[in-house]
Amino acid sequence: MRKYFNLVSMVLMAGAMVCCHKDPSPDKPGGSDTKGQTVKITPDRTRNLKNPFSGWFLYSGVGDGLMDNFWEIYDDFPSSVGRVKMSDYCTTLLIRFKWSQAEPEEGKYFWTDEVNTPESRRLKMLVNGAKERGMKVAFGFSLDSRDQHYNCTPQYVKDKGCQTFETTTGSTKVWSPYPDDPVFQECYAKFIHAFAQEYNNPDLVQCIEGFGMGKWGEYHNCKYSTGDMTPREQVFDYVCDLFAKEFTQVPVVANCHRWLGTGTEWDGTKFDPMSETLVRRAVAKGHVVGSAALGMHTYFSTWEKGMLTSLMYQVPFTAEGGWVRTSHGGSIKGDGYENWAQVRQGEYDDAKYIHANTMDLRFSSSVTEGETWSWFNEAYDLVEKFIQEGIYRLYPDRLVVPGSVAKGGQLTIKHRWNNLGWSYCPLNIPQYKKYRFAFALLNINTDQPARVFLPEDVHPEDWHQGTPVDYTTTLTVDKVASGEYTLAVAIVDTSKSNTPAIDLSVKKEALSSDGWLKISKISVK
Repeated sequence: MRKYFNLVSMVLMAGAMVCCHKDPSPDKPGGSDTKGQTVKITPDRTRNLKNPFSGWFLYSGVGDGLMDNFWEIYDDFPSSVGRVKMSDYCTTLLIRFKWSQAEPEEGKYFWTDEVNTPESRRLKMLVNGAKERGMKVAFGFSLDSRDQHYNCTPQYVKDKGCQTFETTTGSTKVWSPYPDDPVFQECYAKFIHAFAQEYNNPDLVQCIEGFGMGKWGEYHNCKYSTGDMTPREQVFDYVCDLFAKEFTQVPVVANCHRWLGTGTEWDGTKFDPMSETLVRRAVAKGHVVGSAALGMHTYFSTWEKGMLTSLMYQVPFTAEGGWVRTSHGGSIKGDGYENWAQVRQGEYDDAKYIHANTMDLRFSSSVTEGETWSWFNEAYDLVEKFIQEGIYRLYPDRLVVPGSVAKGGQLTIKHRWNNLGWSYCPLNIPQYKKYRFAFALLNINTDQPARVFLPEDVHPEDWHQGTPVDYTTTLTVDKVASGEYTLAVAIVDTSKSNTPAIDLSVKKEALSSDGWLKISKISVK
């Protein structure tokens, strides 16, 4: 983690020399006098910024128990402030499925035109609907059949000779594969490769949640063919390496669990010491981290909070509540909650404690019973509060810039950056290295960049709530014609010709149509 420091570096970047450093004082931009005008920027504290790995996740699925009229309902959803459109609040649609739904026959996948199962039709309806509403999608899936009434792994895997174990759900016998079995690993690798060929696409997909292993796909209560935990690390490395290899552009979320990869679901206040090692190993392999029991004082407790806070600002976190309104009933009183509004507050407080980047709006086919209904009708203020205070909201409160610069001369800019949200902008993870801080000289008539500069030492992942960061940046203004320009700033996607990619927390009228924050007019002489 980078803290405040003084550093002056000279680098050659795309033919333009760029030098910058953080200034030691958060109260004085630059810490020294600079000729020029001071530009103050007014932040936007309420607009829903649909930025990468940030915001509310709306849950959905493809099974028969879910609604084919999903968008009709969620475009006109009841709330304590009237009817609302859910896509106005959410950045991402999380779609959950089982492996057997995604691959009903070997090599035939439900995202293709050749498959027309009910699950395939729902998937396409959900993905297309999310795109139409300016949302990205995320995926979570599982392959373990325990607690299910059907087999979650395709039949062809068993037919190829994969070792399996049977369980009974009600009166239904189901089977699941042993994840250390080589036939399973070969078949699963083939599926994940095909899945990534379609969805390793950051323009469409926000993230992949989990590796699919263990009970409910949460990577605990795992069973191995050896009858003990001997294969635990081999399987963990296999699945982490598989997802890291295939999903190079989209973050993958590893579950933070105190019994990760073990045969234990829970055991009081105990934990397996190797779990912390494996969570850190997943992070080292390029994965981010999530937890699925927020608000539950037993299951989201000292170990989970300590594990996650030790990784704070190293990777972003997904936060999912643990309590389920339709099934947990009066048991919430055991955690000290008197009603579901208090449960929502408990989940919110836990998310804030770990500085989570995302929060969940879980799905129920009974609209007025699910977690989404509860948030919007029993805790609507927290829905808006997370948008205003939780998601990362980046902006410069002031800049000092000269009114003119000689062609080929040095342009020095002093600028101070803030983050109004408790989460951080995770540009330090491998999939987001393409995002870079940039200044630009815009054509004064078209707002199109005539020159883009990419300072090496300005890192938006360092901007944390309550800690302004100051910089002095010096640009060599060459390869640009003399004339009048607009000086602008943005966080750009270098894989897309330096197009602005992170929505800054400023008034919309201060932005160009492409998303550059326009600072001031400047003459190149």
